[in-house]
Amino acid sequence: MEGLMGENIKIRQLRREDVDKMKCWAMHEDPLYFHYNFPEMNEEQSDEWYEVKTKKLKRKSFAIENKEDDVVGYLSIRDMKWMKRESELGIVFDAKHMNKGYGREAIILFLEYYFNTLKMKSLVLRAAKFNKRAIKCYKSCGFEIVKEAMDEFEDQYSEIFYNPLYSQLRRLFIVSGGKKKTLYVHMKINKEDFYNKLKSLPTKMCVTVD
Repeated sequence: MEGLMGENIKIRQLRREDVDKMKCWAMHEDPLYFHYNFPEMNEEQSDEWYEVKTKKLKRKSFAIENKEDDVVGYLSIRDMKWMKRESELGIVFDAKHMNKGYGREAIILFLEYYFNTLKMKSLVLRAAKFNKRAIKCYKSCGFEIVKEAMDEFEDQYSEIFYNPLYSQLRRLFIVSGGKKKTLYVHMKINKEDFYNKLKSLPTKMCVTVD
């Protein structure tokens, strides 16, 4: 793809060297978000991680850079249904670069590319209900809640489940069928809604050769 340039960030194809940069990201301090910490990996594991994120037919991944050319996040679309023209969004940021408006700008930039260039019709995502900051961001980008459901938590071995320091957080989870589950909010945006609701937003978009 060509690079998508906004006012504060740029989105481009994910490169192998980005993985090594992301391994230096700051760690989340809140145990509810430990599963967003970038994993410790050796060279071989890093190669495999990159292959999974970029070499599969139903997945595409992109790096998010700020004005200083720091890789501050990455974005993926997975489970791409080419007949239905729909996929699922995932987005992760370096903990030290959160709360700077990068997420909202990146999503709006990406939606323009997703609907206009990739010719997709809808995009879905899910977020744990306790992740109120993320849900607020997604709503501001035009996503709407379509349902809430108890789903398997992404990190089945989180410290939350065995460290007594985090025992008060266990009320957010249940165990069903041997799996830890929490309440997830499922959200969706389609092409028509995006252009009806968001084309007037002040986020500036342009395409530049990467």
